[in-house]
Amino acid sequence: MKKVLLSVSTMLLTMVGFAQANVSNVDQYGWLNGALVTQVGASNDSDVLQIGLANDAVVGQLGTSNEAFIGQLGVANEAAIAQDGWSNDASIVQVGAFNYSEINQKGNNNSATNWQFGFGNDSKIDQDGNDNTAFDVQGFWGNAVGISQTGIGNIASSIQLGWDNTSDIMQNGLGNFAATTQIGNDHISTINQWGAGNVAVVFQSN
Repeated sequence: MKKVLLSVSTMLLTMVGFAQANVSNVDQYGWLNGALVTQVGASNDSDVLQIGLANDAVVGQLGTSNEAFIGQLGVANEAAIAQDGWSNDASIVQVGAFNYSEINQKGNNNSATNWQFGFGNDSKIDQDGNDNTAFDVQGFWGNAVGISQTGIGNIASSIQLGWDNTSDIMQNGLGNFAATTQIGNDHISTINQWGAGNVAVVFQSN
C-alpha cells in the first residue's frame, strides 16, 4: 500500500511539475534577426516568429499563465511585450518595415492585440488592472496609436488605414468603451475617459 501511495504521490508531483513549466518557442528565418525571452513564474507561454532582416523581438513574462505572441515579416521591425500578473494575453503582428509595437500588461486577464501592415507605424498599449481589452490595427505608413487602460473591464479599439494618423485613448475606471476609426491621412483623435460606463466612438475620413 505504501508503495502504491508513493507511486501516486510521485506521479502527482511530476504532473504538477509539468503544469508549472514555462514554454518558449523562437523561430527565425532570414538574417540578423534578434529575440530575447525571459520567463519567471509558472505556465507562461511565449511564441516568436521572425522572417526577414534585422527584426527585433523582446518578451518578458512574470507571473502565471501569461501568453505572448510576436510575428514579424519584413525588415527592421521592433516589438516588445511585458507581462506581470496572471492570465494576460498579448499579440503583435508586424508585416512591412520599420514598425514599432510595445505592449505592457500589469494585472490579471488583460488582452491586447496590435497588427501593423506597412512602414513606420508606431503603437503602444499599457494596461494596469484586470479584464481590460485593447485592439489596434495600423495599415500603410506613419500612423501612431497610444492606448492606456487603468482599472477593470475597459475596452479600447483603434483602426488606422492611411498615413500620418494619430490616435490616443486613455481610460481610467470601470467598464468604459472607446473606438476610433481613421481612414485617409493626417487625422488626430484623442479620447480621455474617467469613471464608469462611458462610451466614445470617433470616425474620421478624407
